Amino acid sequence: MQTQRQATELMAKISYQLRSPASTTMAPCKSCQRPSPGGQPCAQCLAEELMRLIDNRGAVMRWMASLATLEEDQATIMAMAKSRQ
Repeated sequence: MQTQRQATELMAKISYQLRSPASTTMAPCKSCQRPSPGGQPCAQCLAEELMRLIDNRGAVMRWMASLATLEEDQATIMAMAKSRQ
């Protein structure tokens, strides 16, 4: 149960960190110094932590790719909705 809780928390943090840079203040990641929303650990550093936690890099990479696809699809839908106004 502990690992599941940690994985859930990391996934929530990663999702939050993947939001559009235009919607937040960017600052260096606390771990790697790459640009990151709010200067917190970036999505990549958090993903690496999740990979170590579950010992499955492929699953984490697929999940992150699906999040990126979701964001792109949402942007497309919102653009289409806006063009209909």
